[in-house]
This record gives sequence, C-alpha cells and structure tokens, in this order.
Amino acid sequence: MTIRRTLPRRPAGFSLTELMVALAIIGILATFAAPSFKNLMLGQRIKSASFDITTALILARSEALKQNGSVTLTPASGGTEWAKGWTIAGVDGATLGTQDAYDASITITGPASVVYTRSGRSSSASTVTLQVAGAVSGSTVSPRCISVGVTGQPKSVVGSC
Repeated sequence: MTIRRTLPRRPAGFSLTELMVALAIIGILATFAAPSFKNLMLGQRIKSASFDITTALILARSEALKQNGSVTLTPASGGTEWAKGWTIAGVDGATLGTQDAYDASITITGPASVVYTRSGRSSSASTVTLQVAGAVSGSTVSPRCISVGVTGQPKSVVGSC
C-alpha cells in the first residue's frame, strides 16, 4: 500500500493586503511623476504652437510668390494676441488659412502682422520675431522664438527672443 502525501494548496491570486500595498506604491510614484508630466505636456504644446506658426509663415510666403502679390498674416483678434489664432489673407483679401485659438497655457507675442511681398521677402526692414511661451507659473519649460529675417524664411529656436 502506498501512502500519498498531499501538500496544502495555496490559493491563487493576490490577497487584499498585497493589492493595497501595490496601489499605495503606485499612488506615491504617481505624485512624483505628475509635475514632470505637466511640464512635458506644456513643452509639447509650445513646440506644437511654434510649428503651427512656422508652417503658417511658410504658407504665407509661398502664396505671396505664387500670387505675385503681398500676403498678410495677422492675429485673429486684431491686436497682437497671436494665441487667440491668426488668419492668412491673400492678395485680393481672400482668406487662405486660419488657426484656432490655443488654450490659456500658451502665450504668443509678436507684431501686429507679418507681410510677405511678391518676392517672398518680409516687408519689414528688420527681423520680425514671435515668441511662444508657457503661461503657467512655476514652469521650467523654455520658450521658443520664431524669427523671420528680411529674406522671409522663418526660423524657430529654443529660448527667448
């Protein structure tokens, strides 16, 4: 006759205590990650806004060459508040493109308008600059500066204008 020994079976899964400890650790790690995530999101919004402005400037320059006339890029609000969106107007005043407003975490400062002549050059005698920055206090995200030289080509760099 053979005697079999059976080992006691351990229940499968996690106990409530193990689950609560794991959730507590995840919560603690999340509190440390949240500020970094906010800066990451703000940095991406600033990059996106500077890319949108650069793209709009390239489109305005291209249209000025194509239409053989002046093309104007102006803030939608009529002042110098570029964060509320902008409009690209062609030779005959037709709207060639628009940009919707950004959320309140972004500020964009610049001139009242950027005008490209029929040669694709900026009508300004000096370099035109637009600065995209975060409007969140305590943020460590660097602003971006978009400059348009006399030749009309936009250039985006990290840092203040």
